[in-house]
Amino acid sequence: MASDRRFHLAGGGIEAEVMEFGARLVCCRVPDAAGRLVDVVPGMDTAEDYRQRGGTMGAIVGRYANRIAGGTVTLGDTVHRLACNGGPHMMHGGAQNFSNTDWHGEQLDGSAVRFTLHSPDGDQGWPGNLDTRVEYRLDAQRQLSISMTAVADRDTYLNLLFHGYWNLRGHAAGSVLDHWLRVAADHYLPKGPAGVPTGEVLSVTGTPFDFRQGKAIGADFGQVPGGYGHNLCLSGHRPGRMAAAATLADPVSGRTLTIRSDQPGLQLYTANKWADMPGKEGALYGAAAAVALETQLYPNSPNTASFNPAPLYAGQVYRHRMLLDFGALRPGAAPV
Repeated sequence: MASDRRFHLAGGGIEAEVMEFGARLVCCRVPDAAGRLVDVVPGMDTAEDYRQRGGTMGAIVGRYANRIAGGTVTLGDTVHRLACNGGPHMMHGGAQNFSNTDWHGEQLDGSAVRFTLHSPDGDQGWPGNLDTRVEYRLDAQRQLSISMTAVADRDTYLNLLFHGYWNLRGHAAGSVLDHWLRVAADHYLPKGPAGVPTGEVLSVTGTPFDFRQGKAIGADFGQVPGGYGHNLCLSGHRPGRMAAAATLADPVSGRTLTIRSDQPGLQLYTANKWADMPGKEGALYGAAAAVALETQLYPNSPNTASFNPAPLYAGQVYRHRMLLDFGALRPGAAPV
């Protein structure tokens, strides 16, 4: 039975709740300019609901988020065959990936929680014993930080990811296609069959993937067959340094979310496969009822030389940090 154990965070007028199952964010109540709190995180009522139909919603995903083509990676002279759960490919680290696992949670104080997880050598085919730690922390400036670190005892590959979904008008408020989005990305990764990147890195200029100046998510939505589900290449990325990734704003409530990260990519996903999916508090979530903005390494990097694949070497510390900065504008005001 999946663990329903939860922890509460508070800071800067924001309230959040995280759960041991998947080390996931299950609730985040954010004020608008008038101080009205609304839960902006779509989710499920129980851990068992997440296990049965919630997938990666709000969870920490690993070992390797997104796709691994052919379900194999090579380290040195050894080919490692992985557990495929997306046809012939691995998706998000396998069917029993970190989002589908009970972590151990520890309340550090009223504004912070730490989750830890041990993944044994061979887990879903991945080499090395891996120990992972994730900390959620809220501060007085309405910033939610998510810090992911890990160490393995063998060379391996790792790409941890926070798979949060957002609807700044409220988790059950319907489509987010009118939400305004800006992404600091000059390039994107085109996809081939089953969503695996082709290996090309193309300019966003003249494409529906150009969010550099900001626009409604739905402005060019009809030009993207199946909806957005693509990696955008963050222009300001420098290894080990935090940089701007994206800003999301709801024109009705005025709530905003600005994301900074130390990762080179951002997966933009518009919940394309949701279809009258039962959610928490009696909600029904449809396609485009939320948007995921997931900072990450490029999908299928271990098998794509042009993406500069970098193993996590034995004893090396993996780090991935996201900073989620919530704000509130007067409804109808344009984000800067």
